[in-house]
Amino acid sequence: MNLQELENIAAKCELCNLYKGRNKAVFAKGNPEANMMICGMCPGPDENRMGSPFVGKAGEILDALIYNAFGTRDYSNVYITNLVKCFVPPGQKLEEVWMCNCLPYFMIQLGIVNPRTIITLGKDVSNFLLDSTDSVGSMRNRTHRYAGSKIIVTYHPSYLARGGGVNHKDFGKVVQDFQKAGVE
Repeated sequence: MNLQELENIAAKCELCNLYKGRNKAVFAKGNPEANMMICGMCPGPDENRMGSPFVGKAGEILDALIYNAFGTRDYSNVYITNLVKCFVPPGQKLEEVWMCNCLPYFMIQLGIVNPRTIITLGKDVSNFLLDSTDSVGSMRNRTHRYAGSKIIVTYHPSYLARGGGVNHKDFGKVVQDFQKAGVE
């Protein structure tokens, strides 16, 4: 199976009730041959409309993080995805069934892309993949392992957006996390 075939299957998935609010499944963007995967939790309204991860305000901040960390505005060095492929309305509590149902898609993606390092964005995806209940702050500055890849945990761009975006007090920390992931 290749990534396009997997994306086509995910776009028709009805394993949980999230498919009812899906305009477009949000699969990935970037370079599938990159050594670095960036993984968020789930798509928001802008992503649901466009069918691509990180296209709204959080996407603008992710672009700024990539530029500040690597000096480029393109996605040639990264592959960007979410664990959950369908839209989750803002403020909705994440249900474990959604993550569990999407995990096989993520695992196949991971096997095909085979990144050296995964940057997990935010507490939800980090805790789910690492089977943890720790805060992002306590998981940062450590290298974790998942399915043969190293994981670098950092703050989600939406967290940065709520506190000033590129002027957020933790923006520089996230840039450092990205840079660390680039050399891991």
